[in-house]
Amino acid sequence: MSEACSGFVKWGDWALGYGVFGTEGLSLVDGYFKGQPVFNKLSLPVIRVKYVIDESLLGLTAVAGTGCGPYNDQITWDTEDFGENLNPISGPHHLVKVQCPGGDRYLCTEEIDVGGVPHLRLGVYARIGAYHIAQTWTLGNDGSIRPRVSSKGLSCDVDHWHHPYWRFDFALGMPEMQRVSVHQSTGAKIADITMERRVVDADFGRDIQYRITSTHPPEVGFIERPAMATIIPPMPNDVLGIVGPTPFAPLDGYVRKYRASEDASWPHKPEDDISFGPHDPVNDEDIVFWQVCHLEHHASEGKDHWHTVGPDIVVQPMIVAAVPPEALRSATIDGKVDVKDFGVFKDEWAHDTLSEKVEIDPNTRHQVVVKKVQQGDVTAEAIVHLDWHPDLSLGVHLEGNLFDELERVAHFDVFHNVPRDQAAVLKIHLVDYHGGDPDTGDIEVTVGNWQR
Repeated sequence: MSEACSGFVKWGDWALGYGVFGTEGLSLVDGYFKGQPVFNKLSLPVIRVKYVIDESLLGLTAVAGTGCGPYNDQITWDTEDFGENLNPISGPHHLVKVQCPGGDRYLCTEEIDVGGVPHLRLGVYARIGAYHIAQTWTLGNDGSIRPRVSSKGLSCDVDHWHHPYWRFDFALGMPEMQRVSVHQSTGAKIADITMERRVVDADFGRDIQYRITSTHPPEVGFIERPAMATIIPPMPNDVLGIVGPTPFAPLDGYVRKYRASEDASWPHKPEDDISFGPHDPVNDEDIVFWQVCHLEHHASEGKDHWHTVGPDIVVQPMIVAAVPPEALRSATIDGKVDVKDFGVFKDEWAHDTLSEKVEIDPNTRHQVVVKKVQQGDVTAEAIVHLDWHPDLSLGVHLEGNLFDELERVAHFDVFHNVPRDQAAVLKIHLVDYHGGDPDTGDIEVTVGNWQR
């Protein structure tokens, strides 16, 4: 049975989608923290690999000990085929299942302990030729996000560098209008970044951080504290193999405003670095921040020596003050979920109800309610997304999923706008049409929008 390449998770104050889409590694999408949007997509478009001696750059053939690369390593949704690990030339190129609560998974989401504090970790493990690549995102209920790439392996017995390029598309403010500044870790501002540009951390000193801050005022009330994302680059550490920019990858980051044409697969050859144009002003624009890290692997350390690198991100939601009483809404979600596990002689059914009440307002403008019901190896999932609107209506997105073991076999979305002081009924019917195994899921919810 195949495994779904994407999903949704609600954990602590976080609600987000995730998945391996295209060639951008494990991505986090449509992320909300404490009821406010904080990112559209966080992704890993490429890991550039540079050896001391590069065959393709020198025009040499593959001779033992000559060199390797350069390479563009990209993590895709490519599960293992029989015998794939036996390829003597290019080596394996596929994901590897890892131990995860509930069984081995290609894509693992789990709660872990970090310093005695629960965190959510999402991860994948990829084989790319001689390399083992572990990509993870670790989220804390303090608003922290820790993207990490860990690597081991040698294509040639030669020193080399791994350069992961992350792309952070934040969603701060409504609409998304932000400014970028550079600060010391103490908080003191060093500089404003007002134009699209490349950045090198050392140009601003040591122990620095980048801050992306929302600037647009809310529809009601006023900003008591703006929404902000702080990006803290890793400090160089020779013991851990974390180094600064190299001639092959001379940047630590790139500030861009959002362009749909740049929200795409990595377009460059292995020997070519990131390149953009034009370079426009970025004050009060929708900001995208590229984070580039640099990881050195000495051949003398061996092929089984793991190296890890990545920045730290901290997001804080906006605080809106002077919210008028009528803008404070209560949403009631009542309904039921039925699931049928088809049987040749007898169907097996499971039924459960849903009854929740959530508060929604300009400070918690997005709320999510999730309900899963399982019967045998079949699971029906109802996800109710609620959005506060300035006209005091609630936007409702009802998402229905049907799973046969780990495979998503049916999906459907329903959208509706519920005016203030009214209620609406939304329904979804799901059927597994593949394999002559007609499992079903039925979801019905009533959403009410009431004055708090």
